[in-house]
Amino acid sequence: MRQGARRRDDPPRPSSIHPVQPMTEPCTDPSDEFDDSLTNPSGIYVLRERNVPGGRMEVSGHATFQGVRLRVRGVGRDGRVSVAGDLPLYGVFGREEDPQVGVAFGRVDFGWLSRFWLTRTTTFDLIDETTPQPGLMASIGGLTVGLVNTDGTVSKAGVPQLQLIWLSTAEPEGEGWAPDGYGLFTKIVDRSLVSVVRRVEWTAIWRDFTVQIAAIRDGRAMIFAGGGGEPPLNAPEVVLGGGRRSNGWSAVVPLAQLSLRGWTLTESPLGVGVVDACVGTLRGRTASMVRVAEPHVAGEERVAAPGSAVVVEKNRGDTVTDEFVLVASSQHYWTWRVTVDESEVSDLRQVTATTTVNGLTHPVQWRDDGAGLVYLSHSTVDIADTTPFIYTVQPIDRSALPVDSKVLSLH
Repeated sequence: MRQGARRRDDPPRPSSIHPVQPMTEPCTDPSDEFDDSLTNPSGIYVLRERNVPGGRMEVSGHATFQGVRLRVRGVGRDGRVSVAGDLPLYGVFGREEDPQVGVAFGRVDFGWLSRFWLTRTTTFDLIDETTPQPGLMASIGGLTVGLVNTDGTVSKAGVPQLQLIWLSTAEPEGEGWAPDGYGLFTKIVDRSLVSVVRRVEWTAIWRDFTVQIAAIRDGRAMIFAGGGGEPPLNAPEVVLGGGRRSNGWSAVVPLAQLSLRGWTLTESPLGVGVVDACVGTLRGRTASMVRVAEPHVAGEERVAAPGSAVVVEKNRGDTVTDEFVLVASSQHYWTWRVTVDESEVSDLRQVTATTTVNGLTHPVQWRDDGAGLVYLSHSTVDIADTTPFIYTVQPIDRSALPVDSKVLSLH
């Protein structure tokens, strides 16, 4: 029997008999709007794994100890924080090295840690009418709104922005909301208005496979499974995520076909967003975009395919619609993608950012908020050693889009 598979004689759970209705009103829970416990926890209790009504919560992430960036995972029995990484030789309790992975493990006093970047994950074992719909959300002005993605965009004036989605069936409150191409309302706001994002994923059984639900709309669910194991190849709905069967897969299926099991709420700091990418608009929603690449062999330079196709990309956890499919970018990382004609996209712009280190200005390629690193053209530096990013935005056409570089190569 496959791991995670349901026995055929298992009775369906109550949540699969009574489909969950979509949320019709935004939540009014302003308590987490300016929650800084994930970047500035007030005490070690924030890091403790604990039971919550209907589920179990755990906290993990990164922090700095004696100038070294470490992984953080909960609290040990002795009341110290469990850490892993390139641990110093002193100040660490129960220090042990694992030569196979080249990482040391141990425990440190909470008061010696700084620059936290934490993720809080809560797993619930029941889906009912109070469960929030799958998707990406944040709290603004006391209301829970959807987010199109976490990368966001940058205004022509160089201000980082996010695009919100109105979740209610009622008319939007406030100015700036406009209908998109999916029958909902969206709005562009300054990125600084959001500090914490919440991702909700449901877990279900479909054809004896354990799957995650990324989105639900009009009685249909977008489901996916990561790599490992044989996909249900006899199901015409299934789209493979890569050249190998083990690269994962996705499908759009009726919600009624799913036996709902539980759900996961992941809360994390928002992060810096897009710093070096091309962004455009598809049906009123912003996303990163690239040109389609010709099939190629690993090690060869990627070349743009002929034609006018554009690949629209989103990360796992971003808000997706049913035209997107899961595609493997590596053995353990997937993105959501859809290929469209260039006539379907608009407002293409190239976003770049620079920062100053030791008096010299450098273009920024990427920033890893958790690891506390900024990736420059020829070096990697600590975020603490950089200045605030300065953004530049240039309008472009399709020919200036980069060639897709994230799909697994042929072998």
